[in-house]
Amino acid sequence: MSDAVPDALVPYGWDDRVAALFSYEASPEANPGRVTRVDRDRVTVVTSCGEHRSARGDPLPSIGDWVAVTEGGPDGELLVTSVLTRRSVLGRRGRGKSPDGQVMASNVDLVFVVVGVDRVVLNRVERELVAAWDSGATPVVVLTKVDLADDPVEIATEVSARSQGVDVIVTSAVTGQGIDDVVSLPQPNRTVVLLGASGVGKSTLANALLGEDALATGPVREQDHRGRHTTTARSMVTLPQGGVLIDTPGIRSLGLLEFEEGLSLAFPDVEELASGCRFRDCTHRTEPGCAVRDAVVTGELDPDRLRSYEKLQRELAHADRVGDPLAIRAEMRKWRAIRKSVRQMPNKKR
Repeated sequence: MSDAVPDALVPYGWDDRVAALFSYEASPEANPGRVTRVDRDRVTVVTSCGEHRSARGDPLPSIGDWVAVTEGGPDGELLVTSVLTRRSVLGRRGRGKSPDGQVMASNVDLVFVVVGVDRVVLNRVERELVAAWDSGATPVVVLTKVDLADDPVEIATEVSARSQGVDVIVTSAVTGQGIDDVVSLPQPNRTVVLLGASGVGKSTLANALLGEDALATGPVREQDHRGRHTTTARSMVTLPQGGVLIDTPGIRSLGLLEFEEGLSLAFPDVEELASGCRFRDCTHRTEPGCAVRDAVVTGELDPDRLRSYEKLQRELAHADRVGDPLAIRAEMRKWRAIRKSVRQMPNKKR
């Protein structure tokens, strides 16, 4: 391995941990690189010799992956021979009935959950925080377009209340508010990924961090504040102040897949209250001595937050069952027994 390799890859996050991992997992003739872009059947890998847009692998690596590459691919391309063990993985559930997960970014230190103040959906913020926490990275909520808000403080307070234990940064690419605070977080060599729906201002925020209009931006529709996919592929760039930025296409739906730990971290208030319930398997519905339901009655817990928690919990339970025939059959037997018991109950006339 060339001595120039570490210097060339340091801006992309190369450090002693990655060096040790590469020496342990890669073959002696391979060179290190990091995936900086993912297209349909190709990846771009940055190495000591620059970027190679035609590097490939089977299976295809994900953006942010540290990989080992060798020469000898078809048409003179580099060949990705192995993907190093990932430190963190930001993923989501595959579309349709498939239980397979999709890796959106790997080896990430920070997940910026980007939320436009003109389209705040608190349940979606909580969903994205669950995925961010479960990735192994640290989430940060970035409120954008605050120059469009009449009362940005009220919006930030509401978002903070539903983002327990997560920093919320209020920003405006127009006025520059909060941009310096966001810029300081990736320094010196941390990797950040932008997560959010189309139209929330991810590309505009990325351009503000880069100090130039390097990424395409587009307007949102006035009637529903939805944006178009100006980012069509996941790409990685280095930030001039230090750090690495991964921009992802806007996602309309973020299916969760086995994110129990992320759910606990995103809802620490509910989890703490649940520890005070009389029954360990309390469902927080009809059981006596339910501390969670009591907190809703007293106003200590927002009922909307509890409903969001329960919805995500049900989704995770469903994800566990999908693709497991035994679990599916067990679930069907359970509900058949419930329906049978209900039919056998005597009718009570009022």
